[in-house]
Amino acid sequence: MPEPIRIPADVARDAAVDILAAHGVPAAQAAQVAAALIAADLRGIDTHGLACLKDYVAALDEGRIKAQPKIAVTRRFPWAATVDADNGLGPLAASEGMRLAVEAAESFGIGAAAVIRSNHFGAAGVYAAMAAEKGCIGIVAANASAVAAPHGAATPLLGTNPLAVAVPAGNQPPLIIDMATSEGSRKKVRKALDEGRPIPAGWALGPDGRPTTDPAAALKGVMLPFGGAKGSALCLLVDVLAGVITGAEFGGRVLSVMTNQERESGNGHFMLAFKADAFIAEADFVRRMEEEIARLRALPAAAGFDAVAYPGERSAKKRADRLASGIPMSAALIDGLVALGGGRLLSGGRG
Repeated sequence: MPEPIRIPADVARDAAVDILAAHGVPAAQAAQVAAALIAADLRGIDTHGLACLKDYVAALDEGRIKAQPKIAVTRRFPWAATVDADNGLGPLAASEGMRLAVEAAESFGIGAAAVIRSNHFGAAGVYAAMAAEKGCIGIVAANASAVAAPHGAATPLLGTNPLAVAVPAGNQPPLIIDMATSEGSRKKVRKALDEGRPIPAGWALGPDGRPTTDPAAALKGVMLPFGGAKGSALCLLVDVLAGVITGAEFGGRVLSVMTNQERESGNGHFMLAFKADAFIAEADFVRRMEEEIARLRALPAAAGFDAVAYPGERSAKKRADRLASGIPMSAALIDGLVALGGGRLLSGGRG
């Protein structure tokens, strides 16, 4: 396989803005979406970064997502906001939701936002990290189209339903948990199909209801929650948080941004931010968090591991590397982005 081409992060971000603007998205909104997608690429979540633009642009061009939504915010309580995304781009709506949650946390110690009438938003951890950057603990939940079968079922009802938590950690990179509540994401299955490799056992059932490692069969079948009944319960909880309590679609009624034609996708997002010093002084919180990380790192490594790391540590190192050396992209991805309107990538990484 050819070596990937390193594209400077600022060049990639500008190219994403160009692409979105070329398809009708106002410059300021395009910049917000591009920032969210690049943040995922920088942390190594390549399936949820600029690779999403192909699907987003198709939905924009076909009118399935609004390029210029009229986002509306309402409140039932001063610390809680509902963001009506007006069927706009998911990263735009999610960024606004977490911004409002953090803003409320600055005033009340806690803030929450429910995002409705949204779409696929990329990597959940990007928005949780927005809270950690402001001294808050951030929690993000989002529901998705019904591709996952609840524990014991053979047909889908739930999405891959991501859940993310970010905790500031003083002088250390923030602790960030960012996971699908299915064993794997559908985007990773599609990537495996494109690369001609199998998916791990336990990820999916084929259309015959039997376990499969064939990505093509998995895409025709159903994804499985991680951890059996426990993961299935978390997957359901995310649907409740992001769908039931927000007013968004839920219970199998969310549609895919890539295929829906009949109506809006209806994704819901739940954002929570609360100040890390809500219960103890900030200095004490920082000291205790750094001690927690130090204790974990001091543990002897198990066979097959060089060291013990905490969630978010490796992605922080990857981010530092990619900021310094560029984001690795395949020639096929670059060519696809250039075709969408991202011509700056040519001069930025391949000139």
